[in-house]
Amino acid sequence: MNTNDRDKLAKALEHSMITPTATPQMVDQFCDEAIRYGFVNVCVPSCYVKLAAERLRNSGVKTSSAVAFPFGNTTTRIKVEETLEIIEDGGVEIDLPINVGLFKSGNTQSVSHDIKSILEAAEDRALVKVVVDLGLLSEEEQIKVALIAKMSGAPFLKVAAGSKPGGVTPEIIRMIRTVIGDQMGIKADGGIRDQQTAIKVLDAGANRIGASGSVKIITGA
Repeated sequence: MNTNDRDKLAKALEHSMITPTATPQMVDQFCDEAIRYGFVNVCVPSCYVKLAAERLRNSGVKTSSAVAFPFGNTTTRIKVEETLEIIEDGGVEIDLPINVGLFKSGNTQSVSHDIKSILEAAEDRALVKVVVDLGLLSEEEQIKVALIAKMSGAPFLKVAAGSKPGGVTPEIIRMIRTVIGDQMGIKADGGIRDQQTAIKVLDAGANRIGASGSVKIITGA
């Protein structure tokens, strides 16, 4: 891979450490790796946003987090408050899991309300990515969530593998891209562990890749 291609790939990689065992030391390590390789952002639990934003200051690497992670089943008010705190602490990108239980019960109006409320809270200060969890949704439901997100004004989808065996594949990204068109961004997250797979997923229509193994992907190790 030549330098231009490597730089392009790095700018598509979100160095993600959304894990219950994350420590401040791990945050520092991930931030330093992101700076070294030029990743687009570091995605951390909301309690570490301030730490990451300070570590990444003036580096060109953004700080990202998630609200109501991983299940999206907090109230809209709590999601809004968490969004505002993330932004106040220096976060400029936010992953938003939908409330899957409400969606499956047919209450799509509440799902849309959640998305619109977070978009309103974020305004132009943070990029919001609505999460489509492949492990919790059938293909028909994945399409429906993608369309709800689009109609609610979300600029980005995060297609997350969740518990789905095999992770996010190029075929899944192609399907979602066909559904939403070219106006929304797509982040693929889960099961993408090597450079070849990452390139295939991007070629299929993804704009971003979330991975804890971003260093391995960019170095081709």
